[in-house]
Amino acid sequence: MNSVKSILKVVLNAIIVAALSYGLYYFVFNIWLSSYTNHGESVEVPDLSSMNIQQATQTLDELGLTYEVDSVNFDPKMKPYSIIDFYPNSLSKVKEGRRIFIKANPKTYRPVELPDLIGKSKRLAFTQLDISGLKIGNIIYEPDLAKDAVLKILYKGQIIKPGTVLPRFAVVDLVLGRGMLTGVNTPNLVGLDLTSAKDIIIQNFFELGQVKFIGSSTDTIGARVVYQFPFSGDSYDQGQPIDVWLSNKSMNELKDQLKMLDREYKKFDEDTIQGSQYLDILNKNNPKTKTEENLEEVTTPAAPQAPKVSEEIIIE
Repeated sequence: MNSVKSILKVVLNAIIVAALSYGLYYFVFNIWLSSYTNHGESVEVPDLSSMNIQQATQTLDELGLTYEVDSVNFDPKMKPYSIIDFYPNSLSKVKEGRRIFIKANPKTYRPVELPDLIGKSKRLAFTQLDISGLKIGNIIYEPDLAKDAVLKILYKGQIIKPGTVLPRFAVVDLVLGRGMLTGVNTPNLVGLDLTSAKDIIIQNFFELGQVKFIGSSTDTIGARVVYQFPFSGDSYDQGQPIDVWLSNKSMNELKDQLKMLDREYKKFDEDTIQGSQYLDILNKNNPKTKTEENLEEVTTPAAPQAPKVSEEIIIE
């Protein structure tokens, strides 16, 4: 009898546990969870296509929906801040708090970075600027050995560096090397100290050549240029060297040394004219017809001929 009661008690306890478990299960998954997740409740995604970004976000806030905005490339055919696309689509049923992904047209084009063009050829610079969405304004040429290479980039008259952020379609000016000119008159350096002479040489796009001293002193601070080659006013190509002679003595004290330099570089003793002028003076003082020149060549073949003399003294 006791065993029967024990069995009934165990069965009764099992039934009670099963009933409680089922009740708990039903409450959690059908009542509490449904209430917590708004089971059976949904929000309809509105049509955002006709709105701007401010109107769209305000509407989604009122519906309890979250959103993520992506500003894609600017489309000039659409209004700034207009909605290009969104997902989920309009009329879709979503849970409250669901994230809506929006693609909006930005206010304008994104700014661009200036590419590194320094030292690049003109053709390559044009291509890279076009790819970057920048426009080319003026082309300015400056004397430089690197012909048609980019030396500087200007924006609104100011030099800018590679990496500078500019509005898309901004207009930039390019400064290019024009190469060196030929037949340029050399500047007068006589009387200048070495530093000033070097500055003048560089400003005229020549190079400083040999620096020599007349006398025992080699002090460049107190010395002045007393002689130069090529001479002042000579026709010379930019980029070529100009040699200078320095001394701390006066020109009168150096008269003999300067005459010796004239004999070496001008090929004649007079120091009042340049070698490049000598042929013109010679022709003016000794005009000859072709007949006379031919006769002289036949009768006195051993005599010095003017063309040979001029070739030796002309400095080109």
